[in-house]
Amino acid sequence: MLRKTAIVLWSLVLVAVAWWLYTNRQLGPDAAVTQTGDDGRVFRDVSWNHFPAIPPFRVIDQSDEAFDSASLSGRPYVVSFFFTSCPTICRDLNRQIKRLAEQFRHTELTFLSITVDPEKDRPGVLQDYADSFQADTVNWRFLTGQLFRVREIGEQRFGVVVDPATHTGDILLIDRWGRYRDRFTWDDPREMKRFADVARAVLAETQPPIDASFTTRNVLAGISHHQLPRPPVWLDAFHLTDQNNQPLFSRDLTGTVWIASFFFTSCPGICPKQNAFLLSLQPALDERNVPLVSITTDPQTDEPRKLRQYARQLGAGSSWTFLTGPREYIARVGSEYLGLMAHGEHHSSMLVIVDRWSNVRARIDWQQIGARQMIDITMFISFDCRNESATISLVSTARRPELPGALMCKLRSARPRPRESKSAAESRCRCRPPASMPHA
Repeated sequence: MLRKTAIVLWSLVLVAVAWWLYTNRQLGPDAAVTQTGDDGRVFRDVSWNHFPAIPPFRVIDQSDEAFDSASLSGRPYVVSFFFTSCPTICRDLNRQIKRLAEQFRHTELTFLSITVDPEKDRPGVLQDYADSFQADTVNWRFLTGQLFRVREIGEQRFGVVVDPATHTGDILLIDRWGRYRDRFTWDDPREMKRFADVARAVLAETQPPIDASFTTRNVLAGISHHQLPRPPVWLDAFHLTDQNNQPLFSRDLTGTVWIASFFFTSCPGICPKQNAFLLSLQPALDERNVPLVSITTDPQTDEPRKLRQYARQLGAGSSWTFLTGPREYIARVGSEYLGLMAHGEHHSSMLVIVDRWSNVRARIDWQQIGARQMIDITMFISFDCRNESATISLVSTARRPELPGALMCKLRSARPRPRESKSAAESRCRCRPPASMPHA
């Protein structure tokens, strides 16, 4: 009898412990779940570093003009989904969008309404629909495109269903730096008040709130890739192991401009020359707090100990990190995150500059460019003096690039003057921070 009682008591204890672990489980880095009120809404406290980045997308607007979300660089925007033949809910949703657009019409906030029925909702149809709301299409755009493209935007970027019968009615908010910050239920007055508060806070940000924590209803915030319902098609972040056998997460580099490259330690040809060029840049880069990140394409040979020995023989400083990891994963980091080939001996020798918001901003053939010009381009990106998408085309050519006059003017204005501090020089450089984050 006592034995049965003890078994029952221990069973109850185990059940209680299991329930406590379930209700207090971590959903991702820096994420916690709390229930508020009796409406079942779930909020998470998430570090800004772990909000998902939204890569740029390209579609067509109501005027039959190409639309690239990268054109909103440095500006927060709102995304919602609808279709024009929806007789009830969508029109009510868009009436709410109209009210919000009018409420924020004197701000930088832009509203994007994307059809989930692009076969029927061609640009002319969208224009008539926009006219029926007397929409100001300067800050409220209606978008369409090929169905696969629209599904890619909804399902892969925002994790929502793209289907006329079951599409989401939520309003999705993306901040200046391309981070998907929150979602809101359009027909809940409490949610609309919360939207106004969060949108104003996002509009007020002038620097990325690195390491700051925010409460959000974004179901993707703080969730690791392996916890998603299905793996994403495209890498928007990566983690590898450095020469000291420590993990390095790409999101840990947020807030820092950095230069990436590929190599392998036994490479007899281009790699030693490439790394000698990078070594010559390191003193100037260190002055500007720009670290180097070199990723091996031969991870089977280049284990952390081997990379540590290579770095020591090269004379690399502490701001130069050498990374290794699974071969297939490194290939994906190359092709998907950095846009370069990274397959064993057949790897790209281009250098990639990533800005402080994790945007790939330049791919440079170091053999066609001098050290001074490389530093100038890095400074240009570091100070965020840019013409949205011009930077990559400026330096991605295999021929020696010529910097345009406007860029050189900005570079000269960004350089510290005699007896002027770097912070003072930066304050003279009045440039908008980018929002586009193709690989976050």
